[in-house]
Amino acid sequence: MKEHLPLRVSDILSRKHFEEAIVIAGEDGLNRIVKWVHVVEVTNIRNLLNGDELILSTGVAWTENEDLFVSMLIQLVETNAAGLCIEMGTYLSEIPAVAIKIAEEKKFPIIIFQKEVPFVEITQDIHTFIINKQYRKISDLRELYAEEKKRVEEFEWLQGWLEGDHSLDSINEYLLEHGIKPKSTEAVVLLAKLHSFKELENQDATYIKILFRSVFEQNGFTVFLVEKRNVVIFILLNNRPNKNIKDRLKKAIQSIEDSEFLRKKRTAKIYMAAGKLVEQLTDIHMSCQTAKETLRIQQEMSKEKIYFYEDLHLYRLISQISKHVDLQELVMEYLQPVIQYDKKYNSKLLETLKTYLECNGSKQETANKLFIVRQTLYHRLEKLENLLGKDFMDHEKRVTFEFMLLVKDYLSPYLANSKKYIT
Repeated sequence: MKEHLPLRVSDILSRKHFEEAIVIAGEDGLNRIVKWVHVVEVTNIRNLLNGDELILSTGVAWTENEDLFVSMLIQLVETNAAGLCIEMGTYLSEIPAVAIKIAEEKKFPIIIFQKEVPFVEITQDIHTFIINKQYRKISDLRELYAEEKKRVEEFEWLQGWLEGDHSLDSINEYLLEHGIKPKSTEAVVLLAKLHSFKELENQDATYIKILFRSVFEQNGFTVFLVEKRNVVIFILLNNRPNKNIKDRLKKAIQSIEDSEFLRKKRTAKIYMAAGKLVEQLTDIHMSCQTAKETLRIQQEMSKEKIYFYEDLHLYRLISQISKHVDLQELVMEYLQPVIQYDKKYNSKLLETLKTYLECNGSKQETANKLFIVRQTLYHRLEKLENLLGKDFMDHEKRVTFEFMLLVKDYLSPYLANSKKYIT
C-alpha cells in the first residue's frame, strides 16, 4: 500500500507550493527518500544534517559566489541529502553551470522556485505528512504489537539507567546492541507531561510519542523513552559534535508546541522540562532528578514557562526553602498590606511595586510601562511608602521585596485559592 512506502522527492513535487517548481538538474535522483525538511541559509552545513533531508534555501549565504555554492552543494551530496530547492529572484538569478554538472553526475536533484514561496508553510506541510505516514505505518496491528513488546522488554533496563544502576561498560554494551556509537558522552533528560494524557485515545498517545521522537532526532539527538503514567521520560544523547545542545532543545520544544496536532488538541495542556546537561552517560540519573525538579516548579508557577533547570535560578532556592518554611506566611508578612489594599480598593499597587523594582526605580520608565501619567505614579508610590515604609527602596528592603514578589509568583496558585489571606 502506498501509505507504507517511503516519501520520495518525486512525491513532494506533487504537493502544494511545488506546482510551478522546475527540476533543473539531477532528475535521475527524484527517487531519493525524504525523511525531513530543513531551511538552510548557511554555507557550513556538514554537521547539521543526518541524511535524507530536503533543503530549502534562498541562496542568500552564497550570493554571487560560485565557489561557496559548489562547496555547499558538495556537502549536501556527501551527507546524502535528498535534494536542494532554491527560491530564485530574491538573491539568486541563475544556477552556476558547474553546480548543474555536479548535480547531474551525482543524480542529486536541484529544484527551483521561480517566484517567492512560503518556506514555513512548506516545512509544516511536509513534516506533518511525514509524521502522519510514520503513524499509519506503526498503527498496523502486527507492527504495533512487535514495537510495544520490544519497548516493554527495554523498560526495566532504561529505568535502571535513569536510577543510576548501570556501569559505563553496561551502557556502552546496550548502545552497541542497538547499533548506536555515541559521537559524544553528553546527554540530558527531558520530561513531557500531558495533563489529559490518560484521556487520550491510544492512537493519539502513540502519535505524540512519534512526534517527539521525530523532532528530537531531527535536531541531533539519539532518543530513548520511558513512559510512566501521564509522563514520558526522554533520554536524549547528543549526536552532533557541536555544543549548542540547549539551542537545539529550544528549537525542538518550539516545533512540538507549534505542531498541528497540539494546536488542534486545545484541551491537552503539555509541560516539558529539561534537567541538567551531564557530560557522562553514567550521570543520567542526575539529569533525571533535576528534570523532575524543573517540572515540579514549572507546574507550580502560574505565569512563566521555564523549560531548563539551569534557568530556574532563584526559583530553585525558593523550592528548597519551601520544604522548611511556610512561604505563604513569609510573603504575607511583607506584602499583605499592599495585597489587602489592592483587594479593598481594586487598585494596582502590587503591579506598580513590581514594575518600579524591575525598572530600578526609574519613574519615567515605570509610568511608560504601566501606561499611566507620572502624577498617577507619584500618587501610587506615596501609597506604597505609607504601607511599606519610606525606606522600601533601600538596598536590603528592596532586595527582600523583589524576592518576595518572586515567591508570590511561585505560590500564586495557592494564594489564589487560600481563604486565609483574602479577608
